Amino acid sequence: MAGKVVVLGSVNIDLLVSTPRLPCAGETVSGTSLTRQLGGKGANQAVGAARAGAHCILLGAVGKDEDGDSMLAALNSYGVDTGRIRATSSATGCAVVATSPQDNQIIHIAGANSDVDAILAADVDLGPEDVCLAQMETPIPATATLFQRARAARACTILNAAPASTAALDLLPLCDILIVNESELALLAGSDAGSMLDDQSLLSSRSLLGLQSGQTLFVTLGADGLAIIGQDAIQRIAGRSATVVDTTGAGDCFCGYLAAGLARSDPTDQAAIEANAAASIAVQSFGAAASIPNRATVLQSLGNSPALTC
Repeated sequence: MAGKVVVLGSVNIDLLVSTPRLPCAGETVSGTSLTRQLGGKGANQAVGAARAGAHCILLGAVGKDEDGDSMLAALNSYGVDTGRIRATSSATGCAVVATSPQDNQIIHIAGANSDVDAILAADVDLGPEDVCLAQMETPIPATATLFQRARAARACTILNAAPASTAALDLLPLCDILIVNESELALLAGSDAGSMLDDQSLLSSRSLLGLQSGQTLFVTLGADGLAIIGQDAIQRIAGRSATVVDTTGAGDCFCGYLAAGLARSDPTDQAAIEANAAASIAVQSFGAAASIPNRATVLQSLGNSPALTC
């Protein structure tokens, strides 16, 4: 029997501005569209897990406002269990996202996300088949409480150390899997780590982070796929060809899919292959949660075996 995925994280209203290219400092550029969508790394990752077929519970907070009601309705429409999302007196979190075919820039206002606490994190039963996933957009004590409870229940814990913050270092002893991109790796393991991505450098970065034998480091590499770094060996999963429209939420899609695969008890590399394929599909559509594909689409895209190297 598959376990459930428990995501602790942010819920935002995303104001998405599309533009052919992002502005430099002090520059004004013309946009092509403005839309309001479900966002927040917690919400996006929960949608990813649900779209991958998992029973996904989201622990988070929204405001008692129109945006909060709208975001809860959106999460429910994707099949996310929202029964443990708290409504608080703070405004619903908001992010202004400027996106181009090349990259994106985000300004985040935490709002109700700052009200996520240890009491909320303790409001879920956990078992050894479950997977707990968290990021860095909600208070650290809540994540620590969830991960401590997961460890006691022998559930799997995944930390996506994004947005980049050295506060993630305090959570590393509690995570089974750490997921970072190149810039996040550089912040946590040292300034050269994000640019030195050969096998030996990645193993050294893992050591610098102080990860133990039972912990695994995932480094996502955008179009170049990802690397899975164990104590003594590295597996690389190649990037997949994609016509990039919007990279917003691709990393969240990956995290949600990975968690769902592990909750099904899939081997780690198989779960990562599906997650990589899902993210490559997500970047071909506009938006974050809205671009996350269902599992049937991902499995169809994997008709030809993806590259996996040891």
